[in-house]
Amino acid sequence: MAESEPVAKLRAAGLRPTRQRIAIAARLLCGTARHISAEQLHDELSAHGQPMALATIYNCLHQFEEAGLLRPVHHAGDAVLYDTNLGDHYHFVDVETGTIMDIDPGDIALPDLLDIPPGYEAESIELTVRLRRKN
Repeated sequence: MAESEPVAKLRAAGLRPTRQRIAIAARLLCGTARHISAEQLHDELSAHGQPMALATIYNCLHQFEEAGLLRPVHHAGDAVLYDTNLGDHYHFVDVETGTIMDIDPGDIALPDLLDIPPGYEAESIELTVRLRRKN
């Protein structure tokens, strides 16, 4: 019998596939790219008959982040959203709703922005365009 995709992804990342991790992985790692908060995930899991403590969800999200399965996005006010798109990309943020949308890096031409200090190299570039609806 073949291993399920969420279980395989967890094992490949070095995480033991517990019931809670499998439920979260099935929602976040096997579909389209998403930006989701722990609270949103809690509500979604509960609505689909998989309730679990919010603390458990936070712990799992942190473990997924440490294992390289998710990236935190700190551009939506106080809330941390978790991004399932691990490829290079940037973000639009709706400042009124906190909604985050991906920007393909091919859609933006970035000039040489900085002279990087000697002894350092750029690890990544984060670009966030904050949007507000016109009146």
